[in-house]
Amino acid sequence: MYLRKASENELDWIYRMGFDAWGNGLSMDAYLEGCRKSTKYQSGTWYVLTVDGQPVASLIVYSGQFALQDGCFGIGSVATAPEMRSQGYGSQIVRLVAQTLFEQHGAKAVYLHSDIGHAFYQKLGFSQIQGTNCFCKSAHFFHLQSSVPSYF
Repeated sequence: MYLRKASENELDWIYRMGFDAWGNGLSMDAYLEGCRKSTKYQSGTWYVLTVDGQPVASLIVYSGQFALQDGCFGIGSVATAPEMRSQGYGSQIVRLVAQTLFEQHGAKAVYLHSDIGHAFYQKLGFSQIQGTNCFCKSAHFFHLQSSVPSYF
């Protein structure tokens, strides 16, 4: 397994991974067009987890927006290729990206929002911020910010 930044030519593949969850009744073409035009998707950095050179999971990382404080990052759009699900790739990409953000980018905290799967993120060391669907993993336990970053 290898974690790397996604290339521009992989973005449609990445978007397709989330179609079953985020397609909202759109045709695949309409869904892809919306993803391509999304300023939110264009404002982050996409990462992929590869196995034998083939991407199997992806997510996007944000900083400096969505009310994230300096040194804090947000993880969003975690997805695994449908045929590769239930093999631990989603867990691996979240773990590896969080580790990279802490070790190589000096992250103070990493946030994510989850409408489902709270136990999944808690197993990965994220703590739910009381009364919200926002989770945080912090380099310093006391760092949990007073304001919750907006949904990303």
